[in-house]
Amino acid sequence: MSVNKFKYENCKINKAEIRSNVNGDTVNISGGEVQYSESMFNDTIEVDYIFANRAGTINGQTLLEGLPLFGTEDFVLDIQDSIGNNIKVELNVNKVTPIRKDTQQEQLLLRLTSEEYIRNEEITSSIVKRYNGKISESVEKILSDKLGTGKDLFIEETNNNYNFVGNVRKPFYIINWLAKKSVPAADGKVGKTAGYMFYETSEGFHFKSIDGLFAQDHIRSYVFSDTPDVLKKTDQYDGEIVRINTDNRFIANEKYRMGVYSTKLIAFDPFNCKYAVFNRNAFDDEDGITTSGKNLPTLNPKFNTKSTRTTYIIKDTGSLPSGDLTQQIKKSSEENFQAEIIMNQAISRYNQFSTGVVEIDIAPDFALHVGDAIFIDVPDTGGGSTDKLISGKYVIAILKHAIRAGKGVTKLGLVRDSFGRKGKPHSGSMVN
Repeated sequence: MSVNKFKYENCKINKAEIRSNVNGDTVNISGGEVQYSESMFNDTIEVDYIFANRAGTINGQTLLEGLPLFGTEDFVLDIQDSIGNNIKVELNVNKVTPIRKDTQQEQLLLRLTSEEYIRNEEITSSIVKRYNGKISESVEKILSDKLGTGKDLFIEETNNNYNFVGNVRKPFYIINWLAKKSVPAADGKVGKTAGYMFYETSEGFHFKSIDGLFAQDHIRSYVFSDTPDVLKKTDQYDGEIVRINTDNRFIANEKYRMGVYSTKLIAFDPFNCKYAVFNRNAFDDEDGITTSGKNLPTLNPKFNTKSTRTTYIIKDTGSLPSGDLTQQIKKSSEENFQAEIIMNQAISRYNQFSTGVVEIDIAPDFALHVGDAIFIDVPDTGGGSTDKLISGKYVIAILKHAIRAGKGVTKLGLVRDSFGRKGKPHSGSMVN
């Protein structure tokens, strides 16, 4: 089902201020268009800002010529929705692109990124030292010490330790590499709850477990605007969905190819020159994980017995922690972490992450962020009752705020790891 019925609400650009690299002068260009983006699949936030590059902006010259624009300039953006929620971020110019040029005016697109995105590319930020202890502690050190971020950090504690050497790899690469090896401390179910996501919102950087994201309570409830009145009880919902796309349905061969439900891992131990085979079936572990919906999909039993993806690894042994020589020798043949358990489960969990995908448009709400959970209700194809397969709790994986000519809309890409309506909407969560 895909329905388009756009509805834009009042929004404001309070400030769009750019600072020259040449003389430090600032110019306010708040009359433009904003495409603000957060994504669980990107390390940092991203903003596209479009404005008219008019003559006379700076000493009779255009902004591009008079500032001039070279890239990396400081940029302060402050936007506000119709109910008073603000997003204020400090960014840097990463790309300058002319998108329209005629005899009347030229338009420029500024691709803006977080300072940490650019700093991640600096040689001095590359990681060479050894890290020991809990993965969550290492992630915090990398963000604070190597990237020098002063932003708030929302790091969920990990259960497992991991010792590693940076090998001159970039900070964001290391953090995402560690995310695949992380098990949350909240339940400590090694082999059942592995897998973290790393992303940035306007509030700061987040390092959160997949299970934790799906276990959280939803903060907003929405109902599709074409839902029958019997379902649209105003005291149950915070707002209406004005556009919805549920066309991203289950594609069996793709899920099987990714190893969503059954995986095989072959691990080679270099210390004794032996290998071992480990199989995992997600349905066997369903009771041990936290899902946002009721159940994983029910598959034909004849296709649910064999692994559909094979991964080969070398066991992580010999990564010595700090300590004296005796301690290091004693631990030299021990596994750094339980790769045969964690990696197999993490592969499946990451690919389950987007079992259900829904795209919606709502009235602009700048209090929402990637990683938040929301509840949606949509009608079934007959239009008479709730679609219990699609409706329910989702996590925001992609968020976009678009503002043009004083009007705005919030676009959400929602995901969940299972099907079925679980829980119910609630009211009173919207800030007025």
